[in-house]
Amino acid sequence: MAKQGLRLGVCLWFASGCAVGSGGAQAHAPVASRDEPARRLHGLATEYVAAYLRMFPDQGEYDGRSLAGHDALPDNSSAALEAWHGREDAWLAALAGFDAVKLWGTPEWALLGYLRSTLESSIATRVCHAELWPAHQFGWQSRLLGMLDSQPLGTSLARTEALARWRQLPRFVDTEVANLRQGLQRGYSAPRRNVELAVQQLDALLALAKADSPLSSLAKRDVDSAFQANWYALVTAELLPAVKRYRDFLRSEYAPASRTTLSIADLPDGLACYRAQIKTYTTTELEPAALYRLGLERVAERETRALRLANALYGVNDLRAAKLALDSDPRNRFASGDEALAFITEALGRARTAAPRWFSRSPHTELVLLPFNDAEAKTHPGARYEPAAKDGSHPAWYRIDVTNFAALRRSELEHITFHEGIPGHHLQMGLAQESFTEQERADSTCLGAFIEGWGRYSETLADEMGLYRSDLERFGAFALLPTGLVVDPGIHALGWTRQRAIDWAMAKQAGFSADDAAAYVDRIAVFPGLMLSYGFGELEITRIRQQAEVALGPKFELQAFHDRVLANGGITLPMLREVIRRWVAAQLPQ
Repeated sequence: MAKQGLRLGVCLWFASGCAVGSGGAQAHAPVASRDEPARRLHGLATEYVAAYLRMFPDQGEYDGRSLAGHDALPDNSSAALEAWHGREDAWLAALAGFDAVKLWGTPEWALLGYLRSTLESSIATRVCHAELWPAHQFGWQSRLLGMLDSQPLGTSLARTEALARWRQLPRFVDTEVANLRQGLQRGYSAPRRNVELAVQQLDALLALAKADSPLSSLAKRDVDSAFQANWYALVTAELLPAVKRYRDFLRSEYAPASRTTLSIADLPDGLACYRAQIKTYTTTELEPAALYRLGLERVAERETRALRLANALYGVNDLRAAKLALDSDPRNRFASGDEALAFITEALGRARTAAPRWFSRSPHTELVLLPFNDAEAKTHPGARYEPAAKDGSHPAWYRIDVTNFAALRRSELEHITFHEGIPGHHLQMGLAQESFTEQERADSTCLGAFIEGWGRYSETLADEMGLYRSDLERFGAFALLPTGLVVDPGIHALGWTRQRAIDWAMAKQAGFSADDAAAYVDRIAVFPGLMLSYGFGELEITRIRQQAEVALGPKFELQAFHDRVLANGGITLPMLREVIRRWVAAQLPQ
């Protein structure tokens, strides 16, 4: 679930609005009924969110936020970035007047924590100068062109806004080229392999007939003939030439000058950048070398558990041998998409039945299995959780592609279902959505360690809950090792080469093909720190639980613990640790 981006180290957040005291009930009070500091804090939050959406409308579109208009692209100029930095500095300075200790037990405690964490993270990651080297496979050609699918149409105003927005693309592209040239002059560049992947994407885009190009998709989504003519003219005269200019620049000028190493440490102030990225994605201060050692320990622990299951299933003591046996095991396959859907439905049913013994609250909104249709499956593969509509027009959805049922495996589907559904993101995000207003909800962009950490924790919790059908499904869950905790610092702090990282990932992730491992490593190369959020978040939630169990002894109630973990929506891990520390203290003799 967690979204990625080193662009500016900026996180879009919406702060939680429930009380976080030791009591079990959540408290909501209108801002108007609170004191002046509360109103000032909410005013700063509102100002920040509105400014963020103006600065980064692409992020707002991606997250489905309410925008004042749909006629702008981000301003990627150095002047706009400098102005944004000034506003961030002013917001953080304004927060110095608020005391988190005095706000404990109020919605504003969480609000202050989110805003401080977000601004401090963005300011700390300025050292990365990510705006000077975004020439990779996740660059604007992926991020911005993905907005074409969400561009509103169907009215005269919407059509006018669409044309106004996309007429800005040539300006954006030319500014991007200028930024990249400046980056080269200052010693910043993307790894050459990632640049080559971007060139391959652009080659494929430019090779398509105009009618088949994603750039033409808006003309196909609106029946107005005048708009269609104007759009096709824009594509021909401005958009395709801009894409070609960018491709030619990358291929002939940028790629030959780009770095041949992966580590962000090879950029100016690279290690400082990496430490800032670690803090952003884990919400915790961690040294790269200590993180690497922790990762080796965590991978070994989970590998031992997976090997026990491999031995029980197939009598082998090697994860890759077990994976080969799984691939040829007829019990691990589906005869049809309907059979796969029935398998998922049954797993969700078991989870719903078991949940009340482990959680005192569940979302009122139903979780409905909604497979992708053939057209959606082409652009939205895999599985994901989609929260219920805020206006109640549709329930929460668990989306999954079963069109290619022959590629699905029983050993993989259950733990994914528990991660995305129950007890995973549906409990986590569904409860948050029902408890908090739109402005008060925490977004997962900068809280991946909590959001995805809970998802991974849920996969293991599902085993405690007795949800896995057999050792075959359990093996699929535990064979997914937290290799990001090793490969990420291995590349960015310890100087691993691309091939060493690929080989290590292949050796540890039984489900990886050579292409999977290469894609995994190439992603880590340009998003340092991102893959830490899953494994570290799971580990920290587990640690916090274990410490609470030791402190409370027979008084510890797992259902109550889970309720406290989820009571405040997505929060930073230090904030979660403080919530549970106070919850434990309230139950011990004073």
